[in-house]
Amino acid sequence: MTSPAEQNSTNPPKRVSTAKIVGYALGEGAVSITMNGVSNFGMLYYTLVLGLGAGYVGIALSVTTLWDAITDPIMGYLTDNTRSRFGRRFPYILLGGLVLAISFYMLWVLPGKFVSASSIFWCVLLTNLVVRTCVTIFVVPYTALGFEICPEYVDRARLQGIRYFLNQIVNLVFGAFAWMMFFQDRDAPDGTRIDGTTFASNYIDMATTLSVAALLLVLLCIYSIREFAKDNRSSAPFGQGISSFRDTMVEIFTDRLAWFVFAFLGMSKLAMLFVAQIQIFVYVLYMQFSAVEKTVVHGGTMISFAIGALMLSRLVRKYDKKKTAYIGIWISTIGSVGLLAVFSGGFLLPDAVWTIAQHELPIGRMIFAPLHWMWWGGCGILVPLATSMIADVSEVNMKKTGVLKDGSYAAVFSFIAKTANSVGLLMTGALIAWAGVVAGSGEQTPESVQNVAWMTFLSGPIILIFCIWILQKYPVDKAFMSPGSRT
Repeated sequence: MTSPAEQNSTNPPKRVSTAKIVGYALGEGAVSITMNGVSNFGMLYYTLVLGLGAGYVGIALSVTTLWDAITDPIMGYLTDNTRSRFGRRFPYILLGGLVLAISFYMLWVLPGKFVSASSIFWCVLLTNLVVRTCVTIFVVPYTALGFEICPEYVDRARLQGIRYFLNQIVNLVFGAFAWMMFFQDRDAPDGTRIDGTTFASNYIDMATTLSVAALLLVLLCIYSIREFAKDNRSSAPFGQGISSFRDTMVEIFTDRLAWFVFAFLGMSKLAMLFVAQIQIFVYVLYMQFSAVEKTVVHGGTMISFAIGALMLSRLVRKYDKKKTAYIGIWISTIGSVGLLAVFSGGFLLPDAVWTIAQHELPIGRMIFAPLHWMWWGGCGILVPLATSMIADVSEVNMKKTGVLKDGSYAAVFSFIAKTANSVGLLMTGALIAWAGVVAGSGEQTPESVQNVAWMTFLSGPIILIFCIWILQKYPVDKAFMSPGSRT
């Protein structure tokens, strides 16, 4: 009987249509709405509106993210070994996606029902635990299905690029434009401006809209991938019981090739999380953007990320994956270090204005935006690239063993990403508190505002530099993956 690896060698995979990939990628839109919704506005809502200390928020979000990470390997093993009328992935994608949309709404509504800090903390913790469990049920089999939809080396990068492109386009609509749709500034009786992010009702309006949108995207994704809901009950699972799960995890966690990718991903995610969480405070406190300016700048980060993701397959085709990673790292680093040099070095103030021919140009804003966008443009290359790389490693394992373990590899990959996020959230909450930001206060000291800016500009590049060292000896390239090169 011909093994899966031999079949792959004798019958090279065909290029998958863009329409099919886009249909699959709609599921990523639902993930974007929920996860980016928390990332974009969760820390602001819990600290500035509900009055929960940033350190406690960091603990709650860190614990729930760690829970999400721990459950991923279990979910990966389950989906690989599931035999049902609708296949090994489809049932979990359907169940997880539907409950995710509903639980996301509760995440914003329920904490506001409590008054004491301890009650708010436990409510934030528990509601986020539910959301994160749904993310595990949905994302792990969803990611593994992507590996199977596009089994070819370069095509994998194209699928992940389109997937993360859509992630950021949805984030642009429901994240960046949220500033104008839900958080318009208001005028106080004395004429002063009141920031729209300080009103609890605005967050509830946002939660309602985003939950409905996430639900619709899940349903559209389910419809688009229905052809993959194939009866696999006649196929025997590769393992059963705790000992089999343990052996599978040991095999993956001792896979040398996988650890190059895991380390690269973990450091990249940690760098991005630091910037993503703290940059919102930079928008509100340091740059003091209006709602429109927040939309333009924040939206530009998402467009930049999306462009980077969309360029991925072209870069991989021309430079292969390792060199493409270097390109992404340097783009991000140049942008963020540029911000540090311009603003933290005293060269320019955030509200600086240049008068040219009797026209005032907000030069501070004009320089901040493109440099900030560079950071996220480089990151847009790194995340989908790492996802395509772990699919390559999973294929290498299949060639060695003859057993498909895409779900388990996707799960451990997700575990690493979420563990990095958990550590990052815990550290971010502590750093924001260390910077001197006072929860529930409308005014912050100039020192705390400056500290927040420095942390945003410095943290990402410092961490990303380690990625270059990690990738130096990573051996997998197109030649390595070509049929007959490995057995």
